[in-house]
Amino acid sequence: MNHSTRLLAYGFIIILMMMISLAVISFHYSSISSGSVNLTITHQMEKISLINELSTIVRNHSNFTQSKLLSSDALSHSEIASDFNRIADAYIDFRRQLLHLLDPTEKEILLTIDRFEQEIVGLNEQVSILLLYSSGDQASNILLQQVLAETTSLLAYLSKLSQSQLLETQRALLTASSDAEESQTQFTLYVVYSILVSFAVAILAVWYSQRMSTQLQGINSYLEEKLEERTETLLDTQKLLEDNTELTRLALTDNLTGLSNRTHMNKILEKEFSRYLRHNQRFGIIMVDIDYFKNINDSYGHDLGDQVLIQLSRSFEQAIRITDYISRWGGEEFLICCTTINEDDLLPIAENIQKMIFNSVFDTVESVTISLGCALIQPNEKINELIKRADVALYAAKYNGRNQAVVSEFVDFM
Repeated sequence: MNHSTRLLAYGFIIILMMMISLAVISFHYSSISSGSVNLTITHQMEKISLINELSTIVRNHSNFTQSKLLSSDALSHSEIASDFNRIADAYIDFRRQLLHLLDPTEKEILLTIDRFEQEIVGLNEQVSILLLYSSGDQASNILLQQVLAETTSLLAYLSKLSQSQLLETQRALLTASSDAEESQTQFTLYVVYSILVSFAVAILAVWYSQRMSTQLQGINSYLEEKLEERTETLLDTQKLLEDNTELTRLALTDNLTGLSNRTHMNKILEKEFSRYLRHNQRFGIIMVDIDYFKNINDSYGHDLGDQVLIQLSRSFEQAIRITDYISRWGGEEFLICCTTINEDDLLPIAENIQKMIFNSVFDTVESVTISLGCALIQPNEKINELIKRADVALYAAKYNGRNQAVVSEFVDFM
């Protein structure tokens, strides 16, 4: 996924989360409002139900009183009082349930209703006494009128209280309707707001991605240019190093044989001499010269003489130890540096090389022999003195008949 696509994806995820959040918030407030309205309506309906029960009790009370006054049956005082008390207890029970649901104004109306109820109860007591001791129609009519008047007033107040609850219920329903419309308006605004934010985020994401793309292209171009420059520089440096390495190799190598040249051998001798002074590790040299090489050049030509030098160089490389060095010292002379060696080991190495060359078969000449002069570094001796002793030993080998090796004896004149 590239950078632009990733930005757009992040933008749409943010928009989706915002819309979900707005929907949850709207639903939450709508639920709270709906729950509040439902609780209010339930509360009002419960009050209306209790008021209706009280109205029913009051009517039953009035009807019961009227029926007793108009009845011709003789009843005991206890029976009449028991019936009145049962109705009064029912009124008290519903009245207690209604009381904790009313507000202060409604409680004042209920107190007025209670006064009328007490008066009706007093009238009922009189009815009970009248029915017990007398059956006078005039007295019954008077009491009945009073009961009916008090009952009518009480029912009027109950009706007023009930109407108040109905009005409260209507107001709650109107509030619920208004809240629903307001919630719908808010939700619509939330949707419009989300759409606008969506477009704004999308435009911002596209603009930012284009800007980043332009910057990245510029950075890539700059890096590619710098990389190309660095690559060219590295190639030039590598070529220069290779040229320097080749020049160094050519400077230290004999062009004909490929062996180290005299300059390189002098550096090797200096290094070995320095190690000898520090660690007392003795080294020696073997000076090698081809016998009658001038006759080979005169008889076969210089080209064939060069071939002999090349073949001898390969043979010398195979004959010396892996820790030793060999160089073309000049013309038909070679010099071998034997590192870390004892005096008794120098001559066997030289004789081994002499015998190997003597037994070798050459392509251009019948046979080739060499003479060797050996010298081991001695205390207080310099490199040039060591080379001079090896050269003297070489001439001694030639003087004694060639094709042999001679070790120089050191004489300290100090």
